[in-house]
Amino acid sequence: MQTEFSLEAAIEGLNKALQADPKNAEIHCKLAIALAEQGNSSAAIESYQAAINIEPRHIPALNNLGSIYRSLGRTEEALSVFAQVIKFEQNDVSAYVNLGSLFKEKGDISASEMHYRKALSLTPADYDANFNLANALRYEGDLNIAIECYERAIRVEANFPVAHYYLANALKDAGRMLPAINSYSEVISLVGDPSFLASSAMQMYRMSVAHKAECLYALDETVDLRQFIQKVTESDQSNIRLASLTAFIAHQYQEADMYPFCRDPLNWIKIFDIKPHFENFEESRVGLISYLNEIPQIWEPSNATTKKGYQTEDQLFNLQNSMLKKLEEVIKLKIDEYYTEFSSRSSVFTSRWPKQGKMKSWYVRLVQGGHQDAHMHHLGWLSGVVYLKTIKYPSNREGSIEFGLHGYDYKIINDQIPNKIHQPSDGDLVLFPSSLFHKTIPIQQNIDRGVIAFDLMPDP
Repeated sequence: MQTEFSLEAAIEGLNKALQADPKNAEIHCKLAIALAEQGNSSAAIESYQAAINIEPRHIPALNNLGSIYRSLGRTEEALSVFAQVIKFEQNDVSAYVNLGSLFKEKGDISASEMHYRKALSLTPADYDANFNLANALRYEGDLNIAIECYERAIRVEANFPVAHYYLANALKDAGRMLPAINSYSEVISLVGDPSFLASSAMQMYRMSVAHKAECLYALDETVDLRQFIQKVTESDQSNIRLASLTAFIAHQYQEADMYPFCRDPLNWIKIFDIKPHFENFEESRVGLISYLNEIPQIWEPSNATTKKGYQTEDQLFNLQNSMLKKLEEVIKLKIDEYYTEFSSRSSVFTSRWPKQGKMKSWYVRLVQGGHQDAHMHHLGWLSGVVYLKTIKYPSNREGSIEFGLHGYDYKIINDQIPNKIHQPSDGDLVLFPSSLFHKTIPIQQNIDRGVIAFDLMPDP
């Protein structure tokens, strides 16, 4: 990558070259590349378009222009450009891969698979084509072919842990636990010492560890499971998803929790009433709901557990809104009170309490029939919910939050699994460890329920 100074010099030189030869498509393309590297996407687009106007079959300019459109979320323009590439160069693998990815992003899995398969037919040893096709097929539910494609990708690039991780997940989803264990082990081996990992690699490592433990538990490999968790504990005691599993296993086997993150998580729930912290809570509540309902929301987002409901992105507290800022202040105050109350307990959860105070937050609006399946927040540390609109006259505990130890289809040996249920009121704030499974009991009446959920994130 060029330095800022050398980029400026290159751009200046290319502009001078264009003054002398303005019809040179290659110079326009080189200028566009430099502008894109500088971060000036709009100018780069203009230069690529200038190159294409001069030379419509300039394949590098077309491919690069399509990639910029895709990075900017301008999907239809990207599709049009890559279609032009295919028109001029029918064997361009990168264009087929890009078209496959774009159609996947649009939700057109059939078109996505068609383009990925075309890319595979042109270069069957291409890592990206195999990997992306596998992802599309897994999304569609065709696990067996997806597994074949992941394996083909790994034969091309055996040392890429991401491909092994996705293969392991597909094998686990297909119920093929033994090969899944082997693939998760490969990821753990390739990623290396967790104490030196960047955040993205650390999350892949931790998920591989947790998934491997889940597979061992599913296969009743008790001895191997205990040895594996003991070894993991020596180097990493903050694997949130693993903590969820070991808390459940402790109950099933009627023994002490093997993992020290947060034992007996059902005893770490705290409920606050935040109404006294507002001069006029009802006015603030109604105004905040009105504001939140104007924010873009996704119906049943694919990567979430929300059913029959809407959800925003997870950056609410970054918005410039006075009501949200006030709520954030109150939440942080209550988090401090929570920590003060529980800090004397012996646990990794409190001894390594996040100091930076970074939070992710999102709004969830459920409608009639709306609920959330049992889940936990593997990226968080402390999780919470602020109830803005609740069911005033509930029946059968509708709209309640239920906490428990069971989730993710864990095998049940002892079905007497403890739980706790809270029927919320407007202004309730509920805090709990992110490793604790929780769900929302379905809403039966034709009434909306609105909450702000959030995670206090672990320090990097």
